[in-house]
Amino acid sequence: MTEELHYPIDLDQAAIAALLPHRAPLQLLQRVEVLAHDHYTGEACWSADDPVLAGHFSGCAIVPGALLLEAAAQLAGAGLLAGDPIARAIAPGHLGMLTGVRKSWFKRPVLPNERVQFTLKCRRMAEKAVLASATAEVDGQEAATLEFMVSHVPAESLQHLIPAEQLKALLGS
Repeated sequence: MTEELHYPIDLDQAAIAALLPHRAPLQLLQRVEVLAHDHYTGEACWSADDPVLAGHFSGCAIVPGALLLEAAAQLAGAGLLAGDPIARAIAPGHLGMLTGVRKSWFKRPVLPNERVQFTLKCRRMAEKAVLASATAEVDGQEAATLEFMVSHVPAESLQHLIPAEQLKALLGS
């Protein structure tokens, strides 16, 4: 029997770190709120002294679109693991991964120290895969729309690509 979930579920950085294998400098979310099993919000902010931003671009730092996409994928992963009964019931030995990008539109640059608010909805495509649709906003202005697939991949399917010790670390075992 699965435990009953009560929404909203609020996650701070420590709670996000307990769910995802990401660590600094690539743990991108400061907070996540699970509003329903398939609806999540989150916040990310990149500081002006972030070394990635120093080179993108020199003299005019802009958060790379790939980091906005990664932050949205982390939001999907944390939201699913915290608040989706189907994802929570997947057996151990699976790793949530960004497995596809359908479309991404970047509508305004995101600058250092701007707080990016993500809103994301998931649609289950299979037991272990969801299609996520997200928007990223800064001060109420749409910065990006993103659509991508997140799947829970069996660890054994990665054994020929990732050394065993590293795979164990990803799985937290």
